[in-house]
Amino acid sequence: MQFDDTKAYFMPVGCGPVRPQLDPHTGTRVRAGIFGDVWTLSTSYLSTKDAIAERLPPGFEPDDQPTVTVFYMQCRQVNILAGGGYNLIGLNLAASFRGKEDFEKGNYGLVLWENHCYPIIRGRELLGAPKLFADIMDPEFDHSKWHVEATDNSTMLIAMTIKQGHKIDDAELSKMEDQDNQTPWLGWRYIPNINGIGAALSEPTLIGKEDAYQAGWTGDGTVTYGDATWEASPMSGDIVQNIKGLRVKEYVGSTVTHGSSKVSRESHRVLR
Repeated sequence: MQFDDTKAYFMPVGCGPVRPQLDPHTGTRVRAGIFGDVWTLSTSYLSTKDAIAERLPPGFEPDDQPTVTVFYMQCRQVNILAGGGYNLIGLNLAASFRGKEDFEKGNYGLVLWENHCYPIIRGRELLGAPKLFADIMDPEFDHSKWHVEATDNSTMLIAMTIKQGHKIDDAELSKMEDQDNQTPWLGWRYIPNINGIGAALSEPTLIGKEDAYQAGWTGDGTVTYGDATWEASPMSGDIVQNIKGLRVKEYVGSTVTHGSSKVSRESHRVLR
């Protein structure tokens, strides 16, 4: 076989390039991940600058407001999954990247669990998103209270509960959407050498995304990190023990939104 540099490949490369995503109405190629139906739950809290700084790679520094945001998304009508869906939950750290050419102030993705293999592969290899597998429930909603959690081998990794407050009016929701879309999502793409020691590729990334909110609510949320160990969860146990060091000093707000999202290839780039 010969590689076609105009097409996209993921392993196994010998079986050919991945299928291009086509607009069902026009038949033209779509260079984006389209998430047609998305529920997002988010809770932010203040930790310490030292705790965040310890978890940031080179070139990154924590914001003056050392904010940790735990977010959950129930994604449906996903084009790369032929209209299927998956769930995810992760942590963002408020941080800035300062390089030789670029300065970006946004959210650094520390860890992201998902319950579907294909978006994990794409996000890790292509974007530098820190994706791992976990069992992630659909949201539970009862008596104005939302609950979500991720587990591995029946061991709880992380959970979030939000008591839903008032509905956000259209003007405020539009303002929140604009602010979120103007806040870059930052990552780090790391591929180790074939012997597992050192990096074959190690670079900061900016992941282009665009959210559209149809409805939103305020909330009062809490986050619980599990007691998973390496023995109970060989992939995630040590990570959970690490992120428990991001201790909660003060909760600063929660939201629930319903809408759609797009992750655009044209906006992704390596930071310099």
